[in-house]
Amino acid sequence: MKLFWSLLLICASLSFPVLANQYDVLLTQMQQVKTNPLALEKALKLGQERSMLCGYCHGKDGNSVKNYIPNLAQQNAEYLLKQFEMFSSGERKSYVMQQLSRSLSAAEKINLSLYYSSMQVAASEEISGSTIGHDKYQGFCFACHGEKGLGNKDLPRLAGQKKEFLVKTLTAFKEGKKSRSTSPMVKIMGAVKDSDIEPLADYIASMKADN
Repeated sequence: MKLFWSLLLICASLSFPVLANQYDVLLTQMQQVKTNPLALEKALKLGQERSMLCGYCHGKDGNSVKNYIPNLAQQNAEYLLKQFEMFSSGERKSYVMQQLSRSLSAAEKINLSLYYSSMQVAASEEISGSTIGHDKYQGFCFACHGEKGLGNKDLPRLAGQKKEFLVKTLTAFKEGKKSRSTSPMVKIMGAVKDSDIEPLADYIASMKADN
């Protein structure tokens, strides 16, 4: 029970906006677009056009063409927008993504976030989850990412991600690598054994992509 409440506190820190003022402004603008059918239609069209910059790695529809790169399709729009801001500020490290994010206008970040969230993530691998993976997910991931791995707003959706990407990312958090060293996930993964990373990734990768 103590671990559960600790994870809820970490979830709160995960969802607390990075660069709060700037993120809040963009988030408000995105919500206004979402509630205006004509503006949303235009944003999705412009997002699709701009996504050509991302297609080489993440696929033309947000389903990545490389197993170690995340799917963006059906990801929560608020989460995607937050990541653009983190890359722009340098809090999240990736040379390519930092340069790309800094080249985007506020409107382009919103359009891309909405476009990718509107795409359907494709089922790719037939992977069976284990009891160990399920138990680890319930213990370490459920509080933030939910029973079906859908996340919530700026907490990321995990369902539909590929195993290789999951193993790579969980390992990076576990090792506290520079690219993700500021994430609260580093603390969470610090409590996970190395031997439990693959069963955990298997379980997450086995979640239905079409939730």
